[in-house]
Amino acid sequence: MRTSPLAAPATRVVLALALAVAIGTSLAAQGTTSASSEVPDLGEPTAAPDGAPEHLKLIDRQGLAEHAYWLASDERQGRFTSSAGQRATADYVAAHFKKLGLRPLGDKRGFLQKYPLTSVHIAKGTQLSFGRTKITTGFAVLPSDDSFKASARGKFAWCGNGTGNSLPSLKGKIPLVVLHGLGSGTGSGNDLRAIGRYNAIARKLASKGAAAGLICLLDDGGSHANTLSYHGLLPDHPKLQFGKGGRRSQKMRIPLFVINGEQSRALFEHVGIELDGEGEPKTAPKNNKATGSLKIQVKESKKAFSTNVVAVLDGADKKNEAIVYSAHHDHMGERVDGDAFNGADDNASGTAGLLEIAEAFAKGGPRPSRSVIFLSVSGEELGLWGSEYFAENSPWPRGRIVANINIDMIGRAEGTDEAPKMQITPSHGHQKYSSMVRDAVELGEKFGISFTSGDQYYQRSDHYNFAKHGIPVVFFCDGEHPDYHQVTDHPDKLRYPAMESIARLAFWTGWNVANANQRPKELGRQSGW
Repeated sequence: MRTSPLAAPATRVVLALALAVAIGTSLAAQGTTSASSEVPDLGEPTAAPDGAPEHLKLIDRQGLAEHAYWLASDERQGRFTSSAGQRATADYVAAHFKKLGLRPLGDKRGFLQKYPLTSVHIAKGTQLSFGRTKITTGFAVLPSDDSFKASARGKFAWCGNGTGNSLPSLKGKIPLVVLHGLGSGTGSGNDLRAIGRYNAIARKLASKGAAAGLICLLDDGGSHANTLSYHGLLPDHPKLQFGKGGRRSQKMRIPLFVINGEQSRALFEHVGIELDGEGEPKTAPKNNKATGSLKIQVKESKKAFSTNVVAVLDGADKKNEAIVYSAHHDHMGERVDGDAFNGADDNASGTAGLLEIAEAFAKGGPRPSRSVIFLSVSGEELGLWGSEYFAENSPWPRGRIVANINIDMIGRAEGTDEAPKMQITPSHGHQKYSSMVRDAVELGEKFGISFTSGDQYYQRSDHYNFAKHGIPVVFFCDGEHPDYHQVTDHPDKLRYPAMESIARLAFWTGWNVANANQRPKELGRQSGW
């Protein structure tokens, strides 16, 4: 992190160098590098408000940006739960906690807390072969079951868009379907229509005797690509189940093997499909003798897992009680065309805030009275799994957790950098409104932050798994925006000066709770903040 007049220079420089060394070996093994060279110089941090804890000097926009750029890099491949990118992220967070001198609260006295999953995944050997080309990456499978083998070998059979009424018999052939001219529309409605179209294609191909289908997806920038990340399988992107949650997507009548535009054009050359000036197919295949081989194998494993990262700073005198700061570090993975769902706002922003807050508590000044737990969870995007596992299997006695402060999407606040507008839940209109939320809103005025109700998100992020057990919670969130759950959620779109204020507010809120004589009180619905 960059040294600034408000920082403790030696501490921050040594910490940054130590963290870089700690993660360097792990990243090199994965062929990745830090994206810190891309981080812009954001200037000096804002002076802390009067009366603020001295620790706030260690929470600054440059540090937030360096974390966010690393987390949301293409090299993290979208941080899908249980993937290599998510595991690298957990290691990055753990290395940060270790260098801060925090005490590990994970399994076997480490920082990682594993939780069990059931995985339905693409098995080794799944591939499309034609000529001298083998496609073993950059594809998706829409499965017909949780465990199966399917294969097709022989000639490619032209099936147009897959829904026509004049398809040939497809027994012993590889059905070739081309989807193009679909546009770039996104959103949940378009995603549902896209998966419905895939289902219709699978039924049509099955009715003609096909064992599997091959889909060439030329328009891989919209919902027909995005929905594959929700309903399909990609390499290192399985369908996962935690307890009774997950794996709810529809199964196809027969499996579909979907390749992206670049791979499709290589296949077109093999089968003799000519393209027009726009890169769209203008003819059916001219090489009716072209052959290939399609192999699909899907397996189910009950030995999969993912990880949370857990650390604690022991308190000064009420150390048997704790507050928990939480933020999820997972996201949606990669699209079939290899474009990552970077998840800069959702939730590299909150994870960056968590890391800076942890540094401020550990290195910024005196310890608070109560202990402070820092919880970086995975599985949020799939159903709040990591936080549920922590809450049900807490390494800290649950009855001694006095509050949870959850940070999820703090990088795209409305308003200005000097006067950000955020959402917060439980609001004064919610039955679980507490003195902690009331005090957070009041403190927000010192940073120019104003709040509206975020109660629509009360059950949609990790704080909910604490609230279910009667633990007072506060959730800071900027709300959804056009880049939400899209591949366009990039770190250069985050508003780091506003993030600095919001992360500092989250720190101060927890600092007050950690030092208060009494636990936060539930106030019930109120007429105002």
